[in-house]
Amino acid sequence: MAKKVLLVEDNLSTQKIVQATLGNKYELVCADSLVLAEKELRTLVPDLMILDVVLPDGDGFEFCRRLRAAEEFNALSIIFLTSKTEVDSRVRGLSLGGDDYVTKPIEPQEFLARVEAHLRRRTRAEEQTTFLDGAFRIDPAAQKIFNKDAQGERDLDLTPIEFKLLLNFLKNEGKTFARAQLIGKIWGHSTHVSEHTVDTHISTLRKKLGPNGQFLKAIVKRGYCFAPPQTNKL
Repeated sequence: MAKKVLLVEDNLSTQKIVQATLGNKYELVCADSLVLAEKELRTLVPDLMILDVVLPDGDGFEFCRRLRAAEEFNALSIIFLTSKTEVDSRVRGLSLGGDDYVTKPIEPQEFLARVEAHLRRRTRAEEQTTFLDGAFRIDPAAQKIFNKDAQGERDLDLTPIEFKLLLNFLKNEGKTFARAQLIGKIWGHSTHVSEHTVDTHISTLRKKLGPNGQFLKAIVKRGYCFAPPQTNKL
């Protein structure tokens, strides 16, 4: 399966150059604004992001900082692609969490080599990211969670939102999250999601969890928590 690359760039000429450079090797998705990039990230699981700094609706540096503050994007490879050539800009981009900094105009062969190098490192890292958590095997790179029992493993077949919800609960066993907290952590504060939407996703997630769904509990007037038998604190 081709690796997915999200290009956040508003200049059509640059989009075409990147498309021609990456060719058919990767699945390239383009977003010409930060709003559209955020929309793509709700459903797309990119292996790498190529991020411009000056965008019509905001600053790429700040967008990178926000992504790095979100747990689900900690491992996302980010390459800045910008006309800003100043040393201060390079230092800022890398210090905010960028993995690489490329200035325009790009040299196609070098740019392709940089992309391939980052994706190789990510692939090696992914091979070590699968881990166990009680009755679950979690594969963050593929955004999959498997239920493990005496009959073997079962892929829970989660949507991206369900994956984020369950991963959050598994990493915070016994901790109660208000609906507003879940909206901020899972959907982001810039989106308009109602508390009823949270309830709907929790209900669907419970069904997919099967017998373990009973441990995804509603705490009256407080929110939700995942509390299997060995967890006593709320």
